[in-house]
Amino acid sequence: MIFLVLLAAAGITFALQHKLPMLHKKHKFIDSMLSCTFCTGFHGGWLAYLLFKAPTLQLQEALLFSFAGAIFSYALDEVVKFFEEFDYGDRRN
Repeated sequence: MIFLVLLAAAGITFALQHKLPMLHKKHKFIDSMLSCTFCTGFHGGWLAYLLFKAPTLQLQEALLFSFAGAIFSYALDEVVKFFEEFDYGDRRN
């Protein structure tokens, strides 16, 4: 179940960074946060935690999920970037 929450945090991060254009170019603080996957993943982590544990919230768990969401989102983003840039040898000159 925790892996599902981490995937939700990564999904929230992706949505905030790439699928909600109304958030971009409004405030300098928000723009700087949205350009950082780790920062946005932190917020995605606590949002996913709120969705997961809404009736029984605990501050320590929320903070742990925030940091776990941050590093999971960052690591997943780096892996995806690697595969997007990887040359599989099928390019023609």
